[in-house]
Amino acid sequence: MAKRDEVMSTFGPKLIEALALMLLDEINILRSKAGLSPRTLNQVFDQITNHHGDLPNYEWMNEGP
Repeated sequence: MAKRDEVMSTFGPKLIEALALMLLDEINILRSKAGLSPRTLNQVFDQITNHHGDLPNYEWMNEGP
């Protein structure tokens, strides 16, 4: 199993949500320093949804029971 598959099958949605929240915090710190308005959590999830359809499946998603 490729490293990407291994990591993503080991961790669940809570890890992904925590990563999104951490990135949002860091992005908003940088945006604040640049004089820009903060991004909202809904904007983050909208962008995730936009990119989700373009990502290939992990190998384990194609495996049968």
